[in-house]
Amino acid sequence: MIFEGISETLEASELELNFKKFFEVYGDKPKNITALKDLYELAYRQWDTFEPVSDDTYKKLTEYLMSALKLNSYEIMDVILSIIENLSLKEVFQYIVSEKDNIRNISVRELVEEAENDYADIIGDPFSAL
Repeated sequence: MIFEGISETLEASELELNFKKFFEVYGDKPKNITALKDLYELAYRQWDTFEPVSDDTYKKLTEYLMSALKLNSYEIMDVILSIIENLSLKEVFQYIVSEKDNIRNISVRELVEEAENDYADIIGDPFSAL
């Protein structure tokens, strides 16, 4: 993983460069758990800036995660839901919630329902709760 050891405290502008690097490294590769965990590292640090990602990065992240979805994989969905929460990716979240009745893996469905209960009402503006 490329971003596992990055500083805990980065400015939003520094993170923006790291998101660009993420897409350079992983953009045309399979969307697997390693890539998603690296993206989670960036998402976690972005949350700590109390700033949203740029519109361009938001769009790229939305497209990337939509193509990475494996609705019946607990491991994949657990990481994706964490990324969505940290980056307030509303469209991806709404899609997952809309598909929850089609999820055959009970553990994943419960994970989605828990996420829906926890932050469905603030996913578009997560800092309003602070």
